[in-house]
Amino acid sequence: MLDFYIQHATICTGHKQTAKIGNVGIQNDRIVCIHYEGQDFELPEATQTIDATGLILTPGFIDPHASTGFGYFFPNAADHKLYQGITTEIFGNCGTSPAPIGKHLDKTMNRLSDEIGFPFEWRSMQEYFDQIQDKLQFNIATLVGHSTLRAGNMYDWHNLQPSQLETMKTALAEAMDEGALGISTGLIYAPGCFAEMDEIVSLAKVTAKKGGVYASHVRNERDGLEKAVEEALTIGKQADIRVLISHIKAAEKENWGKIPKVLNMLEEFNKTSKLQAACDVYPYTAVSTKLRAFIPKYMLQDGIAAVSEKMKDAENVNAIAEWITKKDYDMSRMLIISDDLKDYYNKNVSEIAEENNISLAQAIADILAASTETWVVYHCIDQKDIDTAVMWPNAMICTDSWSYPINAPKSIGQPHPRSYGAFTEYLQRFVIDEKMLGWEEAIHKITYLPAEFFQLKHRGLIEEGYYADIVLLDPNTVKANATYTSPRELSSGVEHLWVNGSHLIQHTKIQDQTPGKVLTLKD
Repeated sequence: MLDFYIQHATICTGHKQTAKIGNVGIQNDRIVCIHYEGQDFELPEATQTIDATGLILTPGFIDPHASTGFGYFFPNAADHKLYQGITTEIFGNCGTSPAPIGKHLDKTMNRLSDEIGFPFEWRSMQEYFDQIQDKLQFNIATLVGHSTLRAGNMYDWHNLQPSQLETMKTALAEAMDEGALGISTGLIYAPGCFAEMDEIVSLAKVTAKKGGVYASHVRNERDGLEKAVEEALTIGKQADIRVLISHIKAAEKENWGKIPKVLNMLEEFNKTSKLQAACDVYPYTAVSTKLRAFIPKYMLQDGIAAVSEKMKDAENVNAIAEWITKKDYDMSRMLIISDDLKDYYNKNVSEIAEENNISLAQAIADILAASTETWVVYHCIDQKDIDTAVMWPNAMICTDSWSYPINAPKSIGQPHPRSYGAFTEYLQRFVIDEKMLGWEEAIHKITYLPAEFFQLKHRGLIEEGYYADIVLLDPNTVKANATYTSPRELSSGVEHLWVNGSHLIQHTKIQDQTPGKVLTLKD
């Protein structure tokens, strides 16, 4: 007898083939039968039958880009993803991962543990997996963060010693053997921003031998975008590894319109190489990152802890003024979202400067002196560029989210609305409102495409023998409710959702279950 039999659904399989009305049977954690209308079949017995008339049945969505994974120690930490239809999340992006933890990272990890409230009781990737594997609402996988390797194994971020590189390579290989899917870089952030390309190639080669991918927040998403993407593709060629350009964008008005050229670079790479280059993108025109990403990089070279004191130096304030002029940052479009800074929260940098009768540079310095961990939302992307990126065939949709667990004892700042709404915003804009994509192709981009790129076996399709990660959507109610000023609003439209055969959302109500699995290349 089947556990569930879903009837009369409009089935988007994850391939681009035309959706058809049909029925899907689930037994244990697998899809065991698919019956389409017009075929001859015997109606099976099932413990529960669900009438899905008017609903769209799809594979569970796969989010290829989240950050730390520190939030999943807490109950209901994934609700904001599940209500978007996400059944698998890949974190460890932008150079930061939960493991492996080298000795120089102890202070940072203990600080984060205290600030967020998770128990820090691991060092290796396997030890981290052991800590969270019975707490997961949905499936997770992780990359190894290049900055995590550097920060854990280097004391001077400017001077990589051969022995330190060997230590990082060994730690990376062990993490890959324990289940990581690849390596990620965050080349605008310290300490990754201080790495030369040869270092990254050496690490990517280790990853490639284990079958992993290289995902990169490239070195420059503004005036040097093309050169930065070329660096990522060169690393891919030299290391013989698949390349993912993370949250692709051309930031600042002077760079708008560059996305078609960058996508052509990825197309050429795919024509001349047996490797595959892809990108992920979130459907918003604002970035979310730490304010310290907008000051000269040399101010970070002595470590993040030293930045606060440096902000009290008038020469550094003058250097920040020159930097923001050179980069042409529009501080009226940069919103402070760290709610622990009561004097600055929900104000843009220009407002803060005006209220305090100080310069923009002094406002930045004062904010960073108060907290080097300050998060901002910055509106600096062109909608046409976003649309072009989303429509590219090898583009996946992502949330680019940090861990914002709903029930954590503490949280750091406010999330970007993409954390709660990227996938529903994508469906709402590109399928329902603007009709730029049909349901079949839109679903392909968030199911089979990421499953294939990351080599997640038996995921991403409605197909017999595949894991029963399944979403039932109401196309009339799909909506992203999160906004920049109210970013913690859950999405609408997911009527039912299964993770590994467990009925986790029932008639829009989430259940107290933890059926998620740790996914690895060995699965």
